[in-house]
This record gives sequence, structure tokens and C-alpha cells, in this order.
Amino acid sequence: MGGKVLVSFDIEEFDLPREHGGEISLKEGVKVSSEGLERILEVLEKQKVKATFFVTGNFARENPEAVRKIFKAGHEVGAHGVDHFCPKASDLEESKKILEKVLGKKISGYRVPRMQEIDYKELKRLGYKYDSSVNPAFIPGRYNHLDVPRKKFKKEGVFEVPTSVATRLRIPMFWLALHLFPLGVFKRLALRSLKETGYFATYFHPWEFTELKKFPVVPFYIKENSGEKLAKRLDSVISFLKKHGGEFFTFGEFIEEV
Repeated sequence: MGGKVLVSFDIEEFDLPREHGGEISLKEGVKVSSEGLERILEVLEKQKVKATFFVTGNFARENPEAVRKIFKAGHEVGAHGVDHFCPKASDLEESKKILEKVLGKKISGYRVPRMQEIDYKELKRLGYKYDSSVNPAFIPGRYNHLDVPRKKFKKEGVFEVPTSVATRLRIPMFWLALHLFPLGVFKRLALRSLKETGYFATYFHPWEFTELKKFPVVPFYIKENSGEKLAKRLDSVISFLKKHGGEFFTFGEFIEEV
């Protein structure tokens, strides 16, 4: 069937315990995510595919070598704010500066933490070419984007690349779905989304690829299929999409083609 597959990762300091009443330091949060990042890079190297990594300023300042390693492996680096737990309007500019200093190259893509509202005019002013801050679904307690187009669109001169949803029900095909759905169901829905929109865009976090059982406050449904199990699932999904003609692109490459 073919189609473009866009895999991305939000490389942020692990702050999930703070959402659920726990505490974790910045250094520990970066350490957890750095461990998961290594597992992700191993899967991508095995599969010989490229991905896009949206990196927070906090992570880049604490572990610049990991960010350089991502780039040297041929992947794209985009911005993901500064402090993941406390996003600010100024993050659009500051995160770009931090990453450009670490890498010595221009950053052209952005994703706001937790898929919140984004200022497209400010993105344009700062020189971003695209954004991927929209999950066109309804996530209780997070956001309701059911009125947003499922396909890529342009706003204020900036391309928006929504992450993928499947069927008219707009089933979100993001990180949590790979934890909870039977693997065969996730694969079939991914193919369906690919057929419906011409591309399949999904995203994950590095901390998902670590063993989360040592964090009691993390909900059980997030711990399900985390760590090595999730790495094997990701590897299987990539193989499946390849088998069905999926071609893997970074978000930047996808926008250049547009």
C-alpha cells in the first residue's frame, strides 16, 4: 500500500511522578529519559530508519552529548520547550536557542509539551517551518481537538502536522495506544490511518522505554508494556509498516516534500 511514516519522540526530563503527587529531581528525570533514549536508538539503528526527536531545553542542557548523538545518528532534532512541567510562552524562543547552541545548526520544528495551544505567529516570527503540537482527538483532562483537521495544514505561514488518529472515532495512535492495545490491533489501525490520510505520524517518550515499576505513583496502565517490552513492540510495528510499503521520513523531510 505504501505511504509516509513519521515516528517521533519527545525527549524530555521524566516528570510524570510530579503529575501524580510524587517528586523527582531534574537530574534523576534526565537520567531516566537518557536510559530510555539508548534503547530507542538501538531499535532505530537495527531497523535503519530515521526519526524526529523533539528535545526540551532542560534535557539538552543536562545531557548535550545525548542530543549530539541523536543528530550524529542521522535523526532530526526539534524543540520541545524548556521545562516540560512548567511550559512558558518564552520557551519557543529559548528552547530554539539552547538546541542551536548545542548542535550548531538551525532548528525548524516544534512541539509544545502535552499538546497544548500554540502561537503560530510567534513560531513564524522565530523561523520555525513546522509544528506538531496537535493530536486531533479528545483526551479527557488534557484537550479536545476534535474540530482540528486530521491531515497536515498551514496556519500563519507554518505547517502543522497533526499526529495520527484512526477511523471516524478518531482513535489516537500515540504512545499510550502501543502500551494498551493488542499489538495486532495497533498495527491494523496504523495501516488504516496511513490509508486515510496518506501518512502515519506517531510519538513516544524515552522514559516509556525504561522499567517504570520502581515508580509507585506512575499509573499501572502506563507501566503496562513499558521498558524492553515496549522496545520490542516498536520494533515489531516498524517491521510491519515496512512490510506494507511504509517509507520512513523525518518531519522535516516530510515538510520539504510538501
